[in-house]
Amino acid sequence: MRNFTRPRPSAIWQLTAPYFLSRERSTLRFGRFFKWTAAEGWIGAGLLFVIIAIELGQVGLSLLLNSWNAQFYNALQMKDVVAFWHQLLVFSIIAAAFVVSSVYQLYLNQWLQIRWRRWLTDRYLVRWLENGTHYRMRLRGDAADNPDQRISEDIAAYVSRTLSLGVGILSSLTSLVSFSVILWGISAEVPLQIGSFHLGSHGYLVWIAAAFALLATLGAHFIGRSLAALNFSRQRREANLRFALVHLRENSEQIALLRGEEAEFNVLRNRFSDIVTNWHDIMRRQKFLTFFTAGYNQAAVVLPFLIMAPHYFAGAIMLGVMTQTAGAFGQVQSAFSFFVNSYTDLAEWVAIADRLTGFTDQIQRAEHAKADAIQPGDSSTDAPGAELLSVDGVSLSTPNGEKLLNSVTFGLRRGESALLIAPSGTGKTTLLRAILGYWPHAAGEIRTQSGARLVALPQKPYLPLGSLYAALTYPSAVSSQPRQEVARVLDLVGLGRLETSLDDSRRWSEVLSPGEQQRVALARAVLLRPDILLLDEATSALDEAAEARVYRMLRAELPNAAILSIGHRSSLLALHERVVHLHAHDVDGERTSDKSSRAATAAV
Repeated sequence: MRNFTRPRPSAIWQLTAPYFLSRERSTLRFGRFFKWTAAEGWIGAGLLFVIIAIELGQVGLSLLLNSWNAQFYNALQMKDVVAFWHQLLVFSIIAAAFVVSSVYQLYLNQWLQIRWRRWLTDRYLVRWLENGTHYRMRLRGDAADNPDQRISEDIAAYVSRTLSLGVGILSSLTSLVSFSVILWGISAEVPLQIGSFHLGSHGYLVWIAAAFALLATLGAHFIGRSLAALNFSRQRREANLRFALVHLRENSEQIALLRGEEAEFNVLRNRFSDIVTNWHDIMRRQKFLTFFTAGYNQAAVVLPFLIMAPHYFAGAIMLGVMTQTAGAFGQVQSAFSFFVNSYTDLAEWVAIADRLTGFTDQIQRAEHAKADAIQPGDSSTDAPGAELLSVDGVSLSTPNGEKLLNSVTFGLRRGESALLIAPSGTGKTTLLRAILGYWPHAAGEIRTQSGARLVALPQKPYLPLGSLYAALTYPSAVSSQPRQEVARVLDLVGLGRLETSLDDSRRWSEVLSPGEQQRVALARAVLLRPDILLLDEATSALDEAAEARVYRMLRAELPNAAILSIGHRSSLLALHERVVHLHAHDVDGERTSDKSSRAATAAV
């Protein structure tokens, strides 16, 4: 399992920049009258620009509020009633502007978040699903843990954290520059006083705030530097528990029949124990970090008053100047302390970015594995009698280099059927993966006639969520198959009684027995009308009589299809025209034409 590594800046750029550079056309609607159609990247950049503009406007409002503090408290000290009410009116205007800008900044930020998340989710889903990449990642043996969490949760968290931290950094820099000017001016007017000594250090208030924040930053990093790795581990362990719970729910029947509840409880308890252990580690680290940051923030409140108090009590400055200095010092100190105050969020953001960049890297490796796998090439001829499927000198090995099959050679013409026979573990299913272009540890050549369509049925059928009609027509659109044809084929496989349930949406993988599920998969294959049909023990849950019926049905419905089967029953010999014996490191193919020769082949 992959360990935590801090994401590279280039990887962060690859996660962030593509959205704002996107040229896909999209529309932004605001209210009933405003509509903007442009490239998605332009819309995202426009929303970000407005959010940043509002943030800068709020910094300006903070400057006005800082100036207002001086005048308001001076009015209080001077007992100037007119100035007091005038300053309250000014405050009301500033406060109203703060409220309106905060509301719309949040609104536009959330709008940008969902658009960016939707765009990024689409890209990850496309890359993960395209060309069977999700399956290639599993075949490589190093698939990213819990890709569902990375797509559903990590993307949302990355977008949210990136916007909040990015805008926060910009706001801190702007506040730093703006309020440093105020502190620099006050420092020039009020020299630093230590005891009876007056030091004319230019900008000493700025330097004190910077030094104070620097020490706090170093301390926070020293205390909380392990939080990123701990958060990475927390997300992984939470996802592992959720996956185990889903796995239990999906296999509840087998667990109940085996009385495996206690064993499952132990598995779930162990996974939750991992979460608890990690949580306590985070608690301890955050306890020390909170002690430090809370103490630092409290000290930062009184520090400017300690510095300016001698001047105030000496009558050199008024109360308003003192409160203005404290406010400006707090803003500068807060800007310098962004890293300290946001350390936990930064740690989580780094962990999330690492999970997404790791997921991206593994998708890329799986995409590269496609180039390593044998990709079925088009045969140069489709003349009558030509082979529809040709396997020439194909050798297979495991990911660790162990040999499975060596120099497998056979072919299938239209209307022919062949049965692959080999001891368990020899690599029969792996050979089908290679024929489909998925197995990366293969050499040799595989050819199909131009335009030939391959359909493979595994031993355990896949029934998607939705209606039975959708399951039968998967992956085609439901409307692509006439209802009468679907009902007819359903009856051919012995499930005519389910015709009235075609539009019912249930969890059909739980409603139907394994044999019925295999019948649904066989009906689906008939509706898809493939040129080459690969059956990987696709009738293992049927009795021999039912198996014979569906094979005869397949030949009647798909007379021109080439059928290649994997199975262990001797009864399958009579249902195929040819037998291909596979042996580890070798292969021997033999044509047969009658039952006696097939029986002899089975006995060899």
